[in-house]
Order: sequence, then structure tokens, then C-alpha cells
Amino acid sequence: MDRYFTDSVSLRSAIASQITALNNGKEAADLIQGFDDSVEASEDLNKLAFWMATGGGKTLIMHANILQYRYYVKKNRKHRELNRVILLTPNEGLSQQHLKEFQASGIEAEIFNKEGGNLFTGHSVEIIEITKLKDEMGEKTVAIGAFEGNNLVLIDEGHRGAASGEEGAWMRYRNALCEKGFSFEYSATFAQAVRGNPRLTSLYSRCIISDYSYRYFYNDGFGKDYQILNLDNDTQSQLSVCQPNICKKIK
Repeated sequence: MDRYFTDSVSLRSAIASQITALNNGKEAADLIQGFDDSVEASEDLNKLAFWMATGGGKTLIMHANILQYRYYVKKNRKHRELNRVILLTPNEGLSQQHLKEFQASGIEAEIFNKEGGNLFTGHSVEIIEITKLKDEMGEKTVAIGAFEGNNLVLIDEGHRGAASGEEGAWMRYRNALCEKGFSFEYSATFAQAVRGNPRLTSLYSRCIISDYSYRYFYNDGFGKDYQILNLDNDTQSQLSVCQPNICKKIK
């Protein structure tokens, strides 16, 4: 954060050098794309992602990131430029869960209400489901144009939007919301989301700052023990017929 706000050009240059080193000796299909020098360095670096297993503490990291970002924008006298803090969630259930977590951490937050009086205050974290962002205003949706681009955007389980492709509506909305601001993404399954998409793979290769995916989570002793049971062919045949008494026993 400090280097981003004080000298983003040299920070991008340093990361570009690392990308060049990582690409050395790799096959063409495995190369990580570099940065676009025609874009301002601050816009090229305004996305960070945390790849963390479920239960690994993404919510607490998110709260720390909010405080961290607010600290640095104020330190660099850019807090007046910050429009609002927005948390995007996959569904209403997670929105309510995040609201309770923010209250427990003492961070002011509210469920987004396009008719509410606090629409442009920017003092609290505004929580909204990804599905409610649309190109045009609707009865239960809000047009992406209603938000300015200089926002701090937090994305819970960003892979659900990334899976639709870089040019998909969700990715376009995310980019518009933080065009002049910053975004943090949190997900347990980035690898599955970007598999088969070289451009998304390069994007997240550049912006994932922490990899604490399930294999590390489990090896550190936090994952639940599991056991794989293989059914014989006769049992599988019976289950495929799905006889009521068998299904009842399984349930």
C-alpha cells in the first residue's frame, strides 16, 4: 500500500522484472502476460486478491484491508477522493452474515439501499449482491452508472464472477466500480475459476498477494480429516435405480 501510493511506477517496474524472471524458460502457453505500459501504473496495480481456503480467515483479512486502505489514503491526503466502500457478495445470506461481522469488528456498514439517504455518504461499507448490478436501473437492481469509479471495492468469492470470463458482465462491472479506486478479492477457488482462460490466469497471477489455498490450510492442520469410500459395482447399480428404501437409508 505504501509503495502503491508513493511510487506506483517503480512498484510496477519491480513486479514486471519478477514476471520476466518467472517467464524465463517457460513454454508459450504458460507465460504470464506483463503490464500495459499505456495505462497509468496506479490503474495497473489497483487489484489485489487473497486466495484462502474456506475457514482461513478471509473476513478478518477483509476488515484489516479496509482499515489499511483508509489509513493510506488519509496519510497521502487522498481520502477526499475516495467515493465509497462497496462489498460485493454472491447472495443475500452472505450479505447479512458480513453485516453482523462488521458490527462485531466495530466497522460501520449497511445493506445497500438505492432509495436510502446514505447513498453518497461513503462513511460506511455498503453491502450489495453482485446479482443486483445491471447496466440499467430496475425495480430491484441498480445501474452500474450510479456509482462513480473511485471506490474501494471488496469482492467476496470473486471466482463466481470470474468464471463467466474476463469480458463477462460481472468482470466489467467490477472494473468500472474501481476504475480510479482499488479492489480486494477473496476466494477459496481462484484456480478452478480461471482454468482454461490465459488472460484471467495472467491477471490473477499478477494480483494474488497471498496463496493460502486448501492444500496449505490442510497441511497446517486446519482442514477436516476425510475418508474416501468406493462403492462396488453392484451397489452403484442399485443406487442408480434409486429404490425408495435404499435412498431413504442413504439419507
